[in-house]
Amino acid sequence: MEQAASERFVLYGGDLRHSIEAGCNSVGELVVKRLYRNGDEVALVDGVTGETLTYHQILARSLKLANRFHRLGIKRNCVVGICSENTVHYPIITFATLMLGGTVLPVNHGYSVAELAHVLQLTKPIALFASETSLPKILTMRNVLPSVKLLVSLGKERPSRGVALWQDFFDSSPVKSLHSFTPQPVPLKKQIAVMVMSSGTTGLPKAVQLTHHNVMTVMAYQAEDPRYTELPVPVRVLGLLPFYHVFGFMLSLNSCLNKVPMVVLPRFEPHLFLGTIQKHRITMASLVPPLVVFLAKSPLVDGYDLSSLHAVLCGAAPLSREIEELVQSRLPNVSTVRTGYGMSETSLGVISRLNDKTGSVGKVHKTTFVKVVDLETGTALGPNQTGEICVKGPLVMKGYLDNARATSEIIDGDGWLHTGDVGYYDEEQDFFIVDRIKDLIKYKGFQVPPAELEDVLLSHRKVRDCAVIGVPDEVAGELPAAFVVVQPGENVTANELAQHVASKLSPQKQLRGGVFFVDEIPKTGSGKILRRQLRDSLQQWKAKL
Repeated sequence: MEQAASERFVLYGGDLRHSIEAGCNSVGELVVKRLYRNGDEVALVDGVTGETLTYHQILARSLKLANRFHRLGIKRNCVVGICSENTVHYPIITFATLMLGGTVLPVNHGYSVAELAHVLQLTKPIALFASETSLPKILTMRNVLPSVKLLVSLGKERPSRGVALWQDFFDSSPVKSLHSFTPQPVPLKKQIAVMVMSSGTTGLPKAVQLTHHNVMTVMAYQAEDPRYTELPVPVRVLGLLPFYHVFGFMLSLNSCLNKVPMVVLPRFEPHLFLGTIQKHRITMASLVPPLVVFLAKSPLVDGYDLSSLHAVLCGAAPLSREIEELVQSRLPNVSTVRTGYGMSETSLGVISRLNDKTGSVGKVHKTTFVKVVDLETGTALGPNQTGEICVKGPLVMKGYLDNARATSEIIDGDGWLHTGDVGYYDEEQDFFIVDRIKDLIKYKGFQVPPAELEDVLLSHRKVRDCAVIGVPDEVAGELPAAFVVVQPGENVTANELAQHVASKLSPQKQLRGGVFFVDEIPKTGSGKILRRQLRDSLQQWKAKL
């Protein structure tokens, strides 16, 4: 690390005040110590049913489940999958698995049968916990999942033979001692604690392997994160981001281990979302850009008291300056929308913003090195020079499961993870993300970032959502084209929107590829636009002409 720090134009976020490992030899040991320390205060609230769990209740249930796992032969290196909407049970399954040295596999419950088959055949879970919505899909492929020895329904009723029920794993007897069990030590930087699936925007999802040390690093820097420690009110967070995504998953662990009470929601429904913030006096909400746009533009927001909200955190995809400013002007106590930057392969965020420099994603996190390299030569660049963002440090994943080629393509021989994102930093070392390398539109030799055009389109009051892609063109190479979702009850023409963009951006950034109106923009669960899907739909549409 010392050599990396001395490199020219390498930015380092600094050291943590406290030890990453906190004297623990596994995440499981950290879990037992922290949950015991955090006591009998409420940790998790089910935003729909009102059910509450204290830190000690979570610990007691995790110990009971770990005991059942042990009797069933689930041990170190065994993979335990969770395919469910957000639920207060999610961390219990996670902790029980980690206590035994197993690997947690959060799975997107919205996957199709084919996507589920790919993920489960790749990761080979021995046990699988499924919600009522995902269980029917899993049952249809049971014969092609030989690794799954235990299938558990998180619902209330047993759907079929061979499926266990969640409540079957818990009896009424008290746990004899909450802190007498010490999980076995593991090699922290080698043992896989969790596998999250990459977003799959450029192909089939890959299994990102995060070690015990990766997870401990996230918990250590979140414990010192000024976004939590310097809030002027007691922190109560909203658990709406999907727990199957690295952002939501790590936030759920942070709530339990760093004593940040969370109200858990299984899905986004406008009135449920707004009503939960009002009823539970939520002070901090971590959201993806589409939900920040909802806060900025939906007329429903005016019907609720959101004065408790002091911090809105946004990650997983770019957020426009216009939307940030709209949220700040609309919500009385939100002084800034605190954006951040990271990816599954970096365990969570590696850059985040604490100041009010709108448009920036902030400064490098503690423990992390970041540099910007020239897209052609790979040379590290100075301030205000645009290139690929590269990351190094204890947050970088071990690699992709059973995919050495993809791992070597993203992590070079010196340990730098090449993010595929284009950006730059200014003289004050604040970072700005321009776009994905693969998403940049090449128009007559000019590089056109779709996110820039999307920001301008979203500034139009009649636009609810949008996405911009490049359309192949023999002369120009690619032409920028926009897919637009119009605000309910509004009418706008393609020409009006094209003129709006032309009035604000240079000639090469005009919508020469057309404007297409759609009902919704296809996105991953974390809010990333599925541009490949839009390109395919446009090709199909043109083929019919």
